[in-house]
Formats: sequence, structure tokens, C-alpha cells
Amino acid sequence: MIKATNSTIRKEIGKRFKKFREALGLTQAEMAKKLSVYQSTITNIEVGKTFPGVKYLHYFHNEFRLNNNWLINECGELFFSEEEVRIPSPSKLNCHIKKSDPRYAMYMELIELMQIPLVEHVILARLAELKVIAKEGIKEHLMKSAAG
Repeated sequence: MIKATNSTIRKEIGKRFKKFREALGLTQAEMAKKLSVYQSTITNIEVGKTFPGVKYLHYFHNEFRLNNNWLINECGELFFSEEEVRIPSPSKLNCHIKKSDPRYAMYMELIELMQIPLVEHVILARLAELKVIAKEGIKEHLMKSAAG
């Protein structure tokens, strides 16, 4: 089995990004203009020097129905169909945060970002890490309280 390097992965994603751009019928210059970036940024993504940022992945998903799982992992189809586009269901996730709470907007943004499979995986991984850190912190606090 050949181990994929970070460079190889970026190049594969870059090739798929180019297919995505071409499927939209856009030149690099036109794509750059849509994103308010330099054309060289698009070139760098397509040749595998850089990776499109999360805000761009989010934009592509919302604006063009790009299946980011296809872009990153080559799983599924290039575009979601209208029926497949995942719609956030905040009612299940925000029952304890009221709209008047200052954290509400950030929470809703997090829910929206989690509709992108790649971002969802990253967020869930970070939450799992935080859970371990929190458990260790609580355990340490309880031990200090019991000893003190």
C-alpha cells in the first residue's frame, strides 16, 4: 500500500477543485473574482500548493451545492442534487440557547458549518478532545477538593 503524503493529497484535491471550477464553466480569473482573491490563489489551489479555506468550502456548498466530501475524499458526486442539500435543523440542537443569548449567533453559525461534512468531522474531533480535557480537569479538581 502506498502511503499518501500531504502534498499528494493537496494535489488530488487541487485536481478535483479544477474539475469543480470547470464544471461551473468558470475561468480561474472568474472564480478569483467571485471569491475576491487573486487568480494566483486559484492556481495555487489547483496545483496543490494550498487548500481552499473553510469559508470558501462553505460558500461553494451553499452557492453551488458542491459536495465537499467529493472534493476532499472523492466520495459521492461532484454536486448535491436539490433533494440532497442538507438543511440545518437547529431546533434539535439549540433548545437550551435562547435567541436573546449573545452566544446564539455563534451557535447557529456552528450548526450551519456542521452541514459541511469535512467541517463536521473537524468540529466533532475537537469536541471529543475537549471532552477528554474537561473530564481530566474535573477529575483533577475533585481530587484537589477531596485532599484539601
